[in-house]
Amino acid sequence: MRHLFALLALSGMAMAADIYPRAYWENSVTVWFWVAVAIYLIVAIPSIYFMIKYRYKPGENEEGAHIEGNTAIEIVWTVIPTIIVLFLGTYSFANFVKQRKAPEGALELKVTAFMWGWEIEYPNGKKVYTFFNQVSDPEKNMYLMPDKIDDGVKAYIPAGKPVKVYCTSRDVIHSFFVHEARVTEDCVPGRITRLWFQFNKPGEYWVFCREYCGTWHSRMATVLKVVPEAEFNKWLGGQQAQQPAQTEQAPQQVQQ
Repeated sequence: MRHLFALLALSGMAMAADIYPRAYWENSVTVWFWVAVAIYLIVAIPSIYFMIKYRYKPGENEEGAHIEGNTAIEIVWTVIPTIIVLFLGTYSFANFVKQRKAPEGALELKVTAFMWGWEIEYPNGKKVYTFFNQVSDPEKNMYLMPDKIDDGVKAYIPAGKPVKVYCTSRDVIHSFFVHEARVTEDCVPGRITRLWFQFNKPGEYWVFCREYCGTWHSRMATVLKVVPEAEFNKWLGGQQAQQPAQTEQAPQQVQQ
């Protein structure tokens, strides 16, 4: 059994080894799934067998043996489920801690949500803004067309480095949802919430708002552009990214 769980853990990590903390989440789901399948088979197969073998037949087995109790069986079906529950609880909690606690040396970003866009601030003060009118129907294009968005409104992220995000909001509750990393966190006015993620391969990945926040909620999205660290450092040290005054439509002009 120990080797089985080790194999499941490795297979779960292989599914998403290039994206964290998604790997921990999928690892937990894999283990829970196969434990549930094993329990189902252990219970269902004997149940079906006994149901058929000892089904009621007129004149046969109408009076079966009366069993008052069996101490050994009582102990077995109490101890084994207890061990399984304790294993799942401790194993899942260990993965949960990894999902919530960013590794040392993470790049720290401040994300401020507003109706309907994102402000992403880097440690050196550089900011990137994305407004809803710069995103063309992300719900339909999420797998195909992040490259259609101008690079000036994408948030650059170094590959292979954990990113710790501090979230807040200027108006209503939003939710910062990094789709491929399988992490989301509410952005709440007057509060700071946290999440982290890490992409090990360069690419472009969508961020959505996952909390309904008004008219243009469906277009409140941005793109994380994951690049090699050297390219990221060059970009970070360059000119300031897009500022609100340069945007064609400020969000205040379209609020209800």
